[in-house]
Amino acid sequence: MRIVITESQKRRILLESASEELGNILKSGKNFVKRIVDDFQKQVGIDARIFLSFTASINGFMGPIAQFLEGKFPQLTEDEFSLILIGITATYFIDNEKHLKKIYDKIREEGLSNVFEKVLKKSDELRNTLFDFLESLNFNFYRVSNMLSFAFIIPLFYPIMDMVHNRSLEGVDLKDFATRIISYGGITISSILFRDLFIKLVRRFREK
Repeated sequence: MRIVITESQKRRILLESASEELGNILKSGKNFVKRIVDDFQKQVGIDARIFLSFTASINGFMGPIAQFLEGKFPQLTEDEFSLILIGITATYFIDNEKHLKKIYDKIREEGLSNVFEKVLKKSDELRNTLFDFLESLNFNFYRVSNMLSFAFIIPLFYPIMDMVHNRSLEGVDLKDFATRIISYGGITISSILFRDLFIKLVRRFREK
C-alpha cells in the first residue's frame, strides 16, 4: 500500500528526525560528566554537582580531551586518567582558587604534573580553535560571560555538516529546529543565542 504525505508532513518528519539525532548526542554526555563529578568527590573531596548544570558544555569540551589523553597516555590507571580530566575541567569551569589549588596539589602528589601540562596545552589549543571558529561566524559574544558555554557545539559540528550536505535540513524551519534541540537540556546559553548560532553554522556549512 502506498502512503502519500503532504509537503508539510514531510518537513515535520525531517524536523523531528534531525532534532532527535542531535538531541541524543547532547544527552549522551550525561554519564561522562556524572563520572567527573563523582570522581571530584572521591579523589579530591570537592562537591562538584554544579557541573551537572553545564553537562552539554563540559562534555563538548572534555570529550576530545579525553580521547587525546587516552591515546597519548594509555599507561595511566583509571584513577590517574580521571584525575587529569578533573584538573582540566576545573581549570576551565571552576572559579575558586582554593579548590583549584587542592586539585593541582593532588595532581603533583600523584606525579602527574608533566602529563597534566601536556594535556592542558592541548586543551588550550582546542579552546582557541573553538573561539576562532565562532568568531569567524561574526557571532556576538558580548551577552555571554563564558565563551566555553558554547563548547557543547563541538560534537555537533560533523552531524550538522552531514545533514547540510545530505540535504536533511532542506525545507526545515531552522528556528523551530534550534528550539527543539535546546529543549534537550544542558545548554546554558539562551534559546535566542543558540538559534542565532545554529543558523549561522548551517549557513557556513552550506557555503562549503
